[in-house]
Amino acid sequence: MNKTMLMMVLVMAGTLAGCSTAAQRQAECQAQGISKDTCYLSERSRQDSINNAAMKQAMENANAAVK
Repeated sequence: MNKTMLMMVLVMAGTLAGCSTAAQRQAECQAQGISKDTCYLSERSRQDSINNAAMKQAMENANAAVK
């Protein structure tokens, strides 16, 4: 049950992440004259922070459900 809840949270976080795609955000970043590598790292960091926030919330929800 907890794994199912975690997966649902992660899917929802991905869906609600924003209206633009990763490719669009990278293209906008590069259009500002920023290197492709830096734009990639920035996007990766953004995705990691969203996933970490979703994981943290899922763990808090799971702990609350156990108590």
